[in-house]
Amino acid sequence: MKYESLCLSVKDIEASKKFYQDLIGLEIDSDWGINVGFKGGIALQQDFDKIIGVPKESIVSRPHNMELVFETDDFDTFIKKIEHYPNIAFVRGGVVEQPWGQRVLHIYDLDGHIVEVGEKFSQVIQRFISDGMSVEAVAKRCGIPVEDVKKFLDGKW
Repeated sequence: MKYESLCLSVKDIEASKKFYQDLIGLEIDSDWGINVGFKGGIALQQDFDKIIGVPKESIVSRPHNMELVFETDDFDTFIKKIEHYPNIAFVRGGVVEQPWGQRVLHIYDLDGHIVEVGEKFSQVIQRFISDGMSVEAVAKRCGIPVEDVKKFLDGKW
């Protein structure tokens, strides 16, 4: 068995496709009208209820039981980019720093799925090292083994 993708139920395939292409930066792998697949294993499906065979009213918005997680090489540019999307709903205000030091932002996509965008974790580690923290201190701050911090610093993660 092989994992293929995560399929999200969407009301408007074109609007959702634009959201994931323009804001999140995903690249389309397949576009079959009411089904769009992106490289990396995310798919969008319009008319999900009919295709799967479930009642339309069972497809809920903002279920708060999963999130799509993305990391970006340029978090600050993403923050500026999102300012051009005035209809974006935030899950909890703006940028937050997680207990392990990573800056993230949580938004809802057009159908109420939670989307997290965060700075690349390797950049978090590099930021702490640049601030003068030892590898051991970074490991403690991030809650990961020293060996993993070294892998990030060596580009082997």
